[in-house]
Amino acid sequence: MKLIKLAVLVFAAIVSLNAIARTPVPIINHENLSVATTSGKTLQVDQVKQAIQAAAGAKGWSVAFQADSRLLATLNVRNKHTIVVEIAYATDKYSLQYKDSTNMHFGDLNGSKVIHPYYNKWVQELKDAIRIELLKL
Repeated sequence: MKLIKLAVLVFAAIVSLNAIARTPVPIINHENLSVATTSGKTLQVDQVKQAIQAAAGAKGWSVAFQADSRLLATLNVRNKHTIVVEIAYATDKYSLQYKDSTNMHFGDLNGSKVIHPYYNKWVQELKDAIRIELLKL
């Protein structure tokens, strides 16, 4: 009987830890990030767009082109979670902003937009990949 009680307690602790780990967190938008290159030269807007597209593709994101130097990047994870980020870009800066999501616990908590913590992780990985692609130019 003690073994069953111990097993139930261990199971409850594991489930609780998973629930805590996935508590929604504030959305992090990345605004006005500098376009930096190793060469230090100013890029053309098409070069910035191509670097963003290459970085997104390398990380498994699909990209749809919008008007006014904007892209919509979509990441689908295990056909379970989908996130959409709007990327605005110019020759000297770019921004990544939350646009939409599916099955990511998006909501409003005390006036702050919140989401599953993996959203920020996946967007950070995209941001890092874009920075690396731009540094190659």
